[in-house]
Amino acid sequence: MPATNSLLLQSELFEGLEQAIVQKFAATAELRTFAPDEKIIAEGQEASSVYCVISGFVRLSKSESSGREADVYVCEPGDIFGEYLLSGGGSYAYSAWSADGAEVALFELADLRALADRHPVLHRNVTRIMARHLLGAMDCIAGDRLHTAAQRVANYLMSRCPASASQVTFRLPYRKRILAGKLGLAPEALSRAFAALAASGVEVSGKAVQVDSVDLLRKAC
Repeated sequence: MPATNSLLLQSELFEGLEQAIVQKFAATAELRTFAPDEKIIAEGQEASSVYCVISGFVRLSKSESSGREADVYVCEPGDIFGEYLLSGGGSYAYSAWSADGAEVALFELADLRALADRHPVLHRNVTRIMARHLLGAMDCIAGDRLHTAAQRVANYLMSRCPASASQVTFRLPYRKRILAGKLGLAPEALSRAFAALAASGVEVSGKAVQVDSVDLLRKAC
């Protein structure tokens, strides 16, 4: 039952609401499972739901008139998307795709708006989520303008390294194509960046990443 899902009950969207209210509303959520690369919503589509990622990853993308599409965000478990619709608007501002497969909870937009009208704290929570998304977008723009592709990748890999580690081995959480979109890179640019970071002791095989020297990687950022 959605009402027993801890991600929903502890969601930032419902912060400040009484637990009984959250449980009752979470029970109305519809759970859907999407296959890898399956479209969840289409940009410009009439909006009917707000979404919470339960498991897996969801990539959000924007397209231009020529049909070319670019990923703008990767949602992880617990993330909300479509929350801005509580402030108005009738269509989705981006497309959403299951990355490597995802389970998502859907809240009816009309029901969520009615809940927010009864409990204004929900509007505050939405504002916080929107502000975080805005600041994250600004960070991405700054990164695009200030850093090379190799530096963007190096910064991402550093974020996966424990502060006290000198050597690290870990697995990427999703396919390289998804990571490329998260970092604002074309897949071939990501491959070139990984190749360039080999001089800094980075070895990548599939999803496996080995960092022989965290200090060298830090200097590449």
